[in-house]
Amino acid sequence: MERLKRFWGAFKDVAILFSFIVNFVMVILLMVISVPALQTTFALKTGLLEPLLNDLDAAFVGLGEASIDATINIDEQLPIQFDLPLDETLPVQFDLVLRQHTSVVLQQPVPLYGLPAQFNLPGGGGVINGNVSLSLPAGLQLPVSLDLVVPVSQTIPVHMLVPVSQTIPVRMEVPVHIPLGESGLDPVVYDLRSAIRPARQQIEALPDGIELFK
Repeated sequence: MERLKRFWGAFKDVAILFSFIVNFVMVILLMVISVPALQTTFALKTGLLEPLLNDLDAAFVGLGEASIDATINIDEQLPIQFDLPLDETLPVQFDLVLRQHTSVVLQQPVPLYGLPAQFNLPGGGGVINGNVSLSLPAGLQLPVSLDLVVPVSQTIPVHMLVPVSQTIPVRMEVPVHIPLGESGLDPVVYDLRSAIRPARQQIEALPDGIELFK
C-alpha cells in the first residue's frame, strides 16, 4: 500500500511535468505560427486599411468642399413683348406747307367797291372806262388755290400704351460658381463619412505592432 502511494505520487509528478512541457511546447508553436500572422495583420492595418479609410474620409470631405467653376457662353435670340406706357408732354415745332386747291363758301355778303372796268359800246360806239360796285352773296362758293407755309409750334400731351414686340440678340459669357456642398451634397457627404466611421474606429483601436503585447 505504501509502495502504491509512492508510485501514485511519482506518477502525478511526472504527469504534471509532462503536461507543463506539452503546454509550453504548444505555446511556443502557437507563437511561432501566430507571430507572422499578427505581423501580416499589423502590416495590413498600418500599410493598407488605415491609409485607405483615411483617404476615403478625406476624399468625402473634399467632395463636400469642392465647387464647379465654369463659363457659359450664351448666344440666343431673346423675344421681348410688352406694353410701354407713355405719359409725356411732347413739344411739336415745324413748318406746315399748304399747296392745294379748295373752295371757300361765303358766310355773308361781301361788297366790292371801285372795281376798274371797261365798257364796250355796241355798234362801234367806243370804250368807256369806269368803276363797278357789286356784292357777292352769302353761300357763294369761290375756288381758291392755297400756296403758303404755316409755322406750327405746340406742346402736345401724350397718354397711350405703345405695344413693343422685338427679338434682341443676346451674346455674353456668364461665369458660374457652384459650391457642391451648399448645393445639396452635404447630407450625402455626411452619410458617406458615417458609413465608414465604424470601420475606422475598429481599425484605429487595433495595436500598431506586436511589441504592445510584450
